[in-house]
Amino acid sequence: MTFSAVAVLTQLPVAAPLAVYLVLIAAAAMAGGSSVALLALGHRPNQVLLSVTGGVLLGVGMLQLLPHAVTELGGDVDATVRWALAGFFAMFLLERAFHGHAHHAAESACDHPEHYNAEHHGHHAHEHHAHARGGRGRGPWAWSGAFAGLALHSLADGAALAASVNADAAHGAGPLAGVATFLAILLHKPLDAAVIATLMSEAGASRSLRLAMNLAYAAVVPVGACFFLASLPLFGGRQDVALGVALAVASGTFICIAAADLLPEVQFHAHDRMLLTASLALGLALAWGITVAERSSHAHQQHAGPRHDHEPVTAPDP
Repeated sequence: MTFSAVAVLTQLPVAAPLAVYLVLIAAAAMAGGSSVALLALGHRPNQVLLSVTGGVLLGVGMLQLLPHAVTELGGDVDATVRWALAGFFAMFLLERAFHGHAHHAAESACDHPEHYNAEHHGHHAHEHHAHARGGRGRGPWAWSGAFAGLALHSLADGAALAASVNADAAHGAGPLAGVATFLAILLHKPLDAAVIATLMSEAGASRSLRLAMNLAYAAVVPVGACFFLASLPLFGGRQDVALGVALAVASGTFICIAAADLLPEVQFHAHDRMLLTASLALGLALAWGITVAERSSHAHQQHAGPRHDHEPVTAPDP
């Protein structure tokens, strides 16, 4: 069987929302990498943004992706949780290997270091500051590790987005298909791109190289989405299983990013504890609200027309 990502993308209802999401995510990444002023927002706005993003990622992972994965895997909760755990651990290893996520750079912009608990977090803050400034003194390619890690992360984001849109569309979500996953990815992509641009600038990379890498990074999420959709025909009648596994793994990666990378910001910054906790709650509420809206749209579609029922499937173990 011959197939292509273009052929898959032209099949509604996946094409319309996914194409819009991919364009917006790529544009957001370009904007983030082109204007490192995102990192100059100041300490408090950066922390609020990261806390909201952490809440959205955590909410989407647990309220949106995980339940959808259970549905796609025929109600097999045990297999779903195992795949989610595999995704969590894989993202943890990726974070440990490249140690280059957005909040590291945000730490370098902290203008209230005196508020840190020095006994418990002083070394943590110093280490993150050093990583965020890590391009200096380490050679002209010191930024490449952060780029590689974030690019791999973005490939997984693209696959997660495509799987979410595909699953939601099959279950009658209509124009809201995949919108929660889209929002979670959109929120942190500009900061990730800005981190890469900042590290490249500090390493002395030329303007043309920074632009090329910015373009390349902006294209990674669309590439991941297209690759995932193009691979679906390989699974034949077990596409539900492939979608379920992808959604479960994506839920694990989202939860890992939130719990291990973003939410510690709420704990470390005691001086803004109430503000950052409220920002986290706002992110969770936003994810919950989008989930409720999608379910309402799904219910409306069920009344408007017949729902596609999946055949029972057996989920493979990770």
